[in-house]
Amino acid sequence: MTRTLVALALVSLAAVSALPAAEPAPTPKKLTEREAFFRKSPVLKINIEVDKKEVEKLGREPRKYAKCTIKEGDLELKEVGIHLKGAAGSWRDFNDKPGLTINMDKFVDDQLFHGMDKWHLANSVQDPSYISELLCGELYRECGVPAARVAHALVTINGRKRGLYYLKEGYDKEFLKEHFGTKNGNFYDGGFLRDIDADLQLVSGEGDVKDRADLKALVAASRERDEAKRWEKLEKLLDMDKFVTYLVLQAVTWDWDGYPINRNNYRIYHDPKRDKIVFLPSGMDQMFGDPNGPILPGFQGMVAQAVINSKEGKKRYYARLREIREKVFLVPAWHKRLDELEAIVQPALASVDQGAGRDYKNQVNRLREAIKIRAKAIDDQLKRLPQ
Repeated sequence: MTRTLVALALVSLAAVSALPAAEPAPTPKKLTEREAFFRKSPVLKINIEVDKKEVEKLGREPRKYAKCTIKEGDLELKEVGIHLKGAAGSWRDFNDKPGLTINMDKFVDDQLFHGMDKWHLANSVQDPSYISELLCGELYRECGVPAARVAHALVTINGRKRGLYYLKEGYDKEFLKEHFGTKNGNFYDGGFLRDIDADLQLVSGEGDVKDRADLKALVAASRERDEAKRWEKLEKLLDMDKFVTYLVLQAVTWDWDGYPINRNNYRIYHDPKRDKIVFLPSGMDQMFGDPNGPILPGFQGMVAQAVINSKEGKKRYYARLREIREKVFLVPAWHKRLDELEAIVQPALASVDQGAGRDYKNQVNRLREAIKIRAKAIDDQLKRLPQ
């Protein structure tokens, strides 16, 4: 090798050695037991045993916790809290196909079920597809709004098969910690047909603002008549990106029974780390009922009205709608997801109800067609907006 080549080689080596060392690849985040459970999309076989005394207690006060034993696979969990759930359309008696809320550590500290403290068994009597809430929850999470995850279960109560349910994670403290990094904020249940100026149930909150000061400030901001001042106050109080996204998705999925349109089926969390309020969806079992509906429905919730009745709010709403339609609400992708879910749910449903199993493809096809029609309706209406 010539001296020139040697010199060039030494210069090259020096240059390489002077380069900063490559950063190691980030360590993959370890899934929690809860995350891993829902990624499997399981159909569990759950046996619930409630003794006579506790059944009588549920008969007297169906929304007050009684005790039960839950068996699933090798698990046997005793003294689990259980009560009936559901509103006018989905309510069923304990001896029928009741909707159930399960609280694992109501009577036994730190008892969990697949990483969950609180979870629900939804009877899905208003959704014969059993996947509406699952599908819409995935859409919300993909767009950055926290929403409950869903699996499925074949449920037996006191030795009698009650059929297929969908199993939904509860908005418990671990859910809040996973999505917000803290579980100590005020968490409210919107209840039935109530706006935020009602006496909403404070489910949890440790060391957060007292006397519902967070909600009171949001009510006052929503009632501010001066548009500029109203927007300034709302933007300070709300996680505005998440709230605008929430409004858009309520319209995309035509959630006629959610907060914006009907002041129903919602939860609110005050994130104390950022001092921001976030609305969470719930009860998404009657979706896409009007796939040709307007892209800006007549919102009834006072916060929804306050945001959308401002120039900036409406501008951000339409911009976010376009973005979600172009990047997330993609018909082929959601049709593919429906095919995957059909393959999971249909055999389970057919195992307990042959007629429903045979009809199941029709139920999935209804969703498939509704998604296609909704996408086209959104496109057509966006084209008609002034540029």
